[in-house]
Amino acid sequence: MTQIYLPDSAPGLEMAALATSPGSLAGKRIAVLDNGKPNAGVVMTRAAETLAARAGAEVSLVTKKGPQGLSANAAVPMARDVLERLLAESDLVITGAADCGSCTAYSVQDAIELERAGIPAVVVTTTMFEPIATTLSSNFGLAGTRRLVLPHPLGGTDTPTLHEWADAATDQLISLFTTGS
Repeated sequence: MTQIYLPDSAPGLEMAALATSPGSLAGKRIAVLDNGKPNAGVVMTRAAETLAARAGAEVSLVTKKGPQGLSANAAVPMARDVLERLLAESDLVITGAADCGSCTAYSVQDAIELERAGIPAVVVTTTMFEPIATTLSSNFGLAGTRRLVLPHPLGGTDTPTLHEWADAATDQLISLFTTGS
């Protein structure tokens, strides 16, 4: 059977590549992009602070993903002005949390948009949603998104435990940002 491909069909998915990883995190500006999920800001900010202290970097920005960084809706992409601010004020971004359906999709999408713009980005997800984050990464055009997998759930977990998880993730964050894996 002969197949005929129409030349006017919709273009396929635009594939992306990881942004260039820095050899060192010393002097780098780390931002946190919070989608407003319960405890997302707590665990990601702690991870950024611990990473900065260990690597000689600085936390330059902690923002919500809504317009002007004033609000967050986990089920929408980051606002244009927030993207512009991240591009201007950071070298690395920790984003998420990807711990439900729509928030996982948009956290992955935000990370891929940052990677396309040249900013290495790590998506914080949980053990329950890692398979979804992996599938969405591939479906959205960057199978190898940088993913930090923490225990599930983040919401409802006490702050000392979240800090412990974030602190324990420092070596993995260093690897994700400097090697992409």
